[in-house]
Amino acid sequence: MQVTFATVAGDPAIPNEDFVVASPDVVVVVDGVTPLDRSDTGCRHGVAWYARTLGTRLFSLAGKGSDPLTDCLAAAIAETRNAHGGGCDPAHPDSPAATVAVVRLREGTLEHLVLSDAAIVVDTGGEPRLITDNRAGQVGRRLRADGIRPTGPVVRARRNQHGGYWVAAERPESAYEALTGESALSGVRTVVAATDGATRLVDTFGWGDWRDAVEALRAGGPDAWIAQTRAAERADAGQPAGQRRTTAKVHDDATLALLRVHGDV
Repeated sequence: MQVTFATVAGDPAIPNEDFVVASPDVVVVVDGVTPLDRSDTGCRHGVAWYARTLGTRLFSLAGKGSDPLTDCLAAAIAETRNAHGGGCDPAHPDSPAATVAVVRLREGTLEHLVLSDAAIVVDTGGEPRLITDNRAGQVGRRLRADGIRPTGPVVRARRNQHGGYWVAAERPESAYEALTGESALSGVRTVVAATDGATRLVDTFGWGDWRDAVEALRAGGPDAWIAQTRAAERADAGQPAGQRRTTAKVHDDATLALLRVHGDV
């Protein structure tokens, strides 16, 4: 397996709150969840610390043996919660949290795990399979259908609850709400693991589909993909307000790992 990756902060004034780490057998991509108020999170460390700490512990646990990826994530969440120390309140409703994507190769099998809106794309030469967790977006749609404005505090109140959405934060049991699966490695050509800041070129700005994206990534690599994403973000920001594809921040932290199976590199 050949693994290449890139990660770029959305705002140079704020530490990159994405994290990526990889070996020939395990890839972990973590996207720290931006708090509503950075001064009120119950944590003295910050989101970048949380993403880095969780990702490092998860990578170590996933690479040690054959425990299910859900068990590895649950243990990493518990270890990271304990690492906060006495000066933090991990139970704070806006404590640092993260989305997670993991890929692991084991005994001829490609295993994957996705928690929240990170994404994994598995390419077997036909139509790529996208694995992502849209429950946070579904919460917003349900609220609007009930006549409730889905403001940040209203949506966050449904964090890590049944009927709401799940992220890695203070509850190890959230790991068992992740989307998991496996594929025979012999049929896999390419795998992409990405944060939502790196998938927005397709899912927000409408640049092609994932078949197009996989081919572009194989040709140009993760750095070129993120550069193209930044160009699309700048172009969108220059549009009149009513014509913009996104009303969120212009640039998001963007991280993408590209895995190419040996024999097809």
